[in-house]
Amino acid sequence: MKIYQESREHLFDELRRLDLLLNLHAARQRIDPGRADFNQFRGLFISEEEIDLLLGAKRSGKVALPKDAAESRATERRMRRLQLRIRARVAASLRAGVRLSLPRLARLFRLSPFDVDALLICLAPELDRRYGKLYAYLQDDVTQKAPSVDLILNLLCDSADEKVEGRRRLTNDSPLRRYSLLEFRREGDQSSSGLTRPLKIDDRILHFLLDVDSLDPQTTVFSSVAKPRFGIDELLLPAEIGQGFVSLFQNRVAAHSLEEGVACFVLQGPEGAGKRSLAEALCQAADKPLITADLSQTPVAPSDFSSSLGHLLREASLRGAFLYFNHAESVLGNQEHSASRPVFLKLLEEWDGVAILGSSCEWPATDEPDIRAFFKIAIPPPDYPMRLRLWELFLDRNGCIVEDRLTVEQVADRFQFTPGKIHRAVVEAQRQASLNGRKSTAIQSEDLFQACRCLSSGRLSSLARRVVPVYRLNDIVLPPPGLRLLREICLHVEHRHKVFQTWGFQNRFSLGKGLNILFVGPSGTGKTMAAEIVAGELRLELYKIDLSSVVSKYIGETEKNLDRIFEAAQLSNAILFFDEADALFGKRSDVKDSHDRYANIEISYLLQKMEEQEGIVILSSNLNKNIDEAFTRRMRFVVEFPFPEEEHRYRIWKTIFPKDTPLSADIDLRFLAGKFKIAGGNIRNIALNAAFLAASNSGVVGMEHVMRAAAHEFQKMGRLCVKSDFEHYFDLVREAS
Repeated sequence: MKIYQESREHLFDELRRLDLLLNLHAARQRIDPGRADFNQFRGLFISEEEIDLLLGAKRSGKVALPKDAAESRATERRMRRLQLRIRARVAASLRAGVRLSLPRLARLFRLSPFDVDALLICLAPELDRRYGKLYAYLQDDVTQKAPSVDLILNLLCDSADEKVEGRRRLTNDSPLRRYSLLEFRREGDQSSSGLTRPLKIDDRILHFLLDVDSLDPQTTVFSSVAKPRFGIDELLLPAEIGQGFVSLFQNRVAAHSLEEGVACFVLQGPEGAGKRSLAEALCQAADKPLITADLSQTPVAPSDFSSSLGHLLREASLRGAFLYFNHAESVLGNQEHSASRPVFLKLLEEWDGVAILGSSCEWPATDEPDIRAFFKIAIPPPDYPMRLRLWELFLDRNGCIVEDRLTVEQVADRFQFTPGKIHRAVVEAQRQASLNGRKSTAIQSEDLFQACRCLSSGRLSSLARRVVPVYRLNDIVLPPPGLRLLREICLHVEHRHKVFQTWGFQNRFSLGKGLNILFVGPSGTGKTMAAEIVAGELRLELYKIDLSSVVSKYIGETEKNLDRIFEAAQLSNAILFFDEADALFGKRSDVKDSHDRYANIEISYLLQKMEEQEGIVILSSNLNKNIDEAFTRRMRFVVEFPFPEEEHRYRIWKTIFPKDTPLSADIDLRFLAGKFKIAGGNIRNIALNAAFLAASNSGVVGMEHVMRAAAHEFQKMGRLCVKSDFEHYFDLVREAS
């Protein structure tokens, strides 16, 4: 038996069968021969002669309409023979591996023979306009060129019982309507009978039957067909997942093919953890296409959400594809989508397919879907060894050569990026290299660090002020113990991965893996400068926390603000700097009223967040005695910034003026260091003001300008300008006053 070569050939045979069916019904609906001539109404009705021509315009030659019962029975026999021949050819074609769209559609959505014929009736006008006129004639309405429910029932049903059953096959719960294979025209019109409502075939189903590969237009806003980028063997999977999960997935998919219902897998992990890449690789290994959908982009209204999701599930069934839902938490854990959650779970449970849900956060236990064959897998953030391998992998794939391997080790350690973010950082580093006039593959150390910092700013910039470091370790003047501690701080960060991971200390600490630092000393002694130095030496971003935006008089708000800051800092891989933090980090008090109790809760919450965080937090305080002992115990380093002695003040004066500043020979730095017992911050102010005075006067900074600037600084500090401080320069100060 000759098999079908393609779907179109099969559909044309089915339409020949439909032609015979229409032939029979047109013959039954002949107008009484004794009726008057209606030629004067041409254009307002369809004549019998036109129907004869339309029904005669067949692909296999002209056939006259049956004129009596005998001819009608002969036409019915021809129709049954054609139907049997079509069935036999379809069976032979499917055995030969030919893909026929209509049988596949019937199998996917469990369509009955009535459903298939109803689809064909609605398909015909989309392929040949003559069917519109035939339907209008059979419905006795020249404007009704689409098949109505009544016409479909009349064409396909021979008895009242069959019509009742056929009517049930066209309700909203039937496969034709539940999967939107057919849809009503003018669905909002409630004035007409349900029998007269016209039906049309859905555009996507029309395209499917014609073997046109196009995504459903209702889903293109939030979904796409994914092309796997990597095979399962090319992925660097965390040890927690490994081959065990891959085998579980493959076994469940194999079992699912033998049973009905949905098989649902949930991949939980931060943004960029590789959830989508894993889903793509799993589908490639199963030899299945994948449709990805972003649930955060779906409509919020439950009715619109239900329609869009229904079309998406149908699209996956049509393609035989697995579904990957990204940002599943936006529907399952988001209050804005709370009404859509039961809709999503109901449609998912009713779907017969494999779904993979990607979520960046864990849902509460009460929010977990009650779905059979539901598996949840957590994808943890990559540790240092995995991050280093990922950096090397993406650099190699992009053909990049880094001048110093140590740089790769440093960025892998200091920036706790996900795989997706590491890939973006490599691309950004290539862009930085191009901007600097080099080949995009010739990556230098600063290119990588700059790329990482660009991707790290994130949400923290809206919660704190970014400080651009300008100082380095040789710029600060401190006693040797303080300088040594600053160097040790940097060394702790550089060797953190070796101590915690290579040497196994991470297994001994569940908390306290972060680096908490306390700078203590009077105002102006260099605490802020030291914070900049640490950030500059480590090439990390520094964010200064504005305490006025953190501490709130409203109960619970301070904790919320702190939570947002620490969460953003973790994502930003930045250093947090709480300057003059005495107000926030003060000693806990005895509880005398509710305010004391809530203040102590705030402090305890802060202690908890500091222990949990794994980044770098720097606190500064003017008075060590103001800091709660619980905070001091949690500090890895406490660096004291004493008031500078004369020798230290001299070194500060010696380095305070930039090398390009024109200085007069009369500048006496020893005199300034010995007589002015002030902190480094005050020295900086005097030097800057003296430079402005000189710029507007002689153009050279002299002792006169320094004395006048010092007098202004003393007045600002509330100190009197006495002759014993200024000695023989006192006249300059008096003249300025």
